[in-house]
Amino acid sequence: MTYYTVDTLELGEFQTESGELIQNLKLRYEHVGYKGQPLALVCHALTGNHLTYGTDDAPGWWREIIDGGYMPVHDYQFLTFNVIGSPFGSSSPLTDEHFPHQLTLRDIVRAIELGIKTLGYERINVLIGGSLGGMQAQELLYNRQFQVDKAIILAATDKTSSYSRAFNEIARQAMDIGGVEGLSIARQLGFLTYRSSKSYDERFTPDQVVSYQKHQGNKFKKNFDLDCYYTLLDVLDSHNLDRGRDDVDEVLGSLETKVLTLGFTDDLLYPDDQVRAMGRRFKYHRHFFVPDNVGHDGFLLNFNDWAPNLYHFLKISKVRR
Repeated sequence: MTYYTVDTLELGEFQTESGELIQNLKLRYEHVGYKGQPLALVCHALTGNHLTYGTDDAPGWWREIIDGGYMPVHDYQFLTFNVIGSPFGSSSPLTDEHFPHQLTLRDIVRAIELGIKTLGYERINVLIGGSLGGMQAQELLYNRQFQVDKAIILAATDKTSSYSRAFNEIARQAMDIGGVEGLSIARQLGFLTYRSSKSYDERFTPDQVVSYQKHQGNKFKKNFDLDCYYTLLDVLDSHNLDRGRDDVDEVLGSLETKVLTLGFTDDLLYPDDQVRAMGRRFKYHRHFFVPDNVGHDGFLLNFNDWAPNLYHFLKISKVRR
């Protein structure tokens, strides 16, 4: 029997980078597996949630990675926190009318670190995340609050690209003008950056794609929260590992953590060469280029194209550049 827990931590007063306070920080999390097994900390993407594994009735977003044998639940225990600012149970504008107006990636990572310590963990055997999750992983590594044996960073660079920030600003303007309907437009716009033109051509006729885009927008405005999306776009835009720091290369180059980076073909937001360049800042680094034409969302799809490399990386004991 696999132990499965979804619960909420209440962690008291929390101060953000901007100096604003969350009176009682709440962190929703999922834990699956047995205490004592190697810990895999999974960091979720922008509109994701803490349900990495999920249930049989509602499988989580990386259930196929775990049950597919790439990271078997018999070999690891898995922990995922819902980031603050997200509408799925942690502190956010949806749950707290006094929630901070400014939130950064470093804020959400400090909250996660507090959650990890509260649950009694001192060591992370596997740290893994894609997109915004990969950005969280970089901050966790830089902060050095925990010993991290191996880290896997997918489709993420050491700062949010100007291209991504441009789309985020257009999304804000759509929401400023249209409110919840603007949220639908923002999601449709985002989807265009998550998938490649090749994948759209292979999957849809010109008529079908219009219905698909509207479907994605309508689903999102029902399941997400407008103010939370504003908050998380700010979080995404705030990511810059070097902001206010002059020792990043020194710190990353001193870590004993073995790092695997993965970049995806046709990723408009975080191109493969930039993902690889970020990885080179670490002492022990391997990179894999995924020849998948889905684009940025490749880390959530087509697992057989890249997960065997993850499996191999987790098995090896020595990593050279």
